[in-house]
This record gives sequence, structure tokens and C-alpha cells, in this order.
Amino acid sequence: MARTLTEKQQKLLAVLFDEAGGDIVTAKKLAGYSDATSSTEVVNSLKEEILDATQTYMARNAPKAAMSMVNALYDPTE
Repeated sequence: MARTLTEKQQKLLAVLFDEAGGDIVTAKKLAGYSDATSSTEVVNSLKEEILDATQTYMARNAPKAAMSMVNALYDPTE
């Protein structure tokens, strides 16, 4: 059963792999957390959700990354 997240937590997850480019500090700021809020505290509170979002991101991008690596083997200028 999915747990209920605060608005800030939802926003952090929404921007983490988008505007924040995977940077937790940037995502924290964009989500409206104060500078005094510990990044470790935020990550610990959202660990499962961050891991799930990371798996989804990797699954979405893995085929393209694999194709690029193989293409680079055949054409190193790529």
C-alpha cells in the first residue's frame, strides 16, 4: 500500500529526475524545503520512493544508453 506523501515530498520526487537533474540539493530547493533541512533526512524519509523512481528512470533510459554504447564501439566519433 502506497503511503501518503506531503506536498513537498511529492514535488521533490517530481523534480528530482527533471529540473534537478538528479541532484537532491537542487530538488530540495525546488520542492520548497528550507536550506536548514538535512539532505540525509530527506533522502532517508523518501528512500523507497527515490529507489523506485530511479529504477523507472533507468528502465526508461537503459535501451538508449545501450544503443549509444554499442554505436560508439563501431563509430568512436559518435
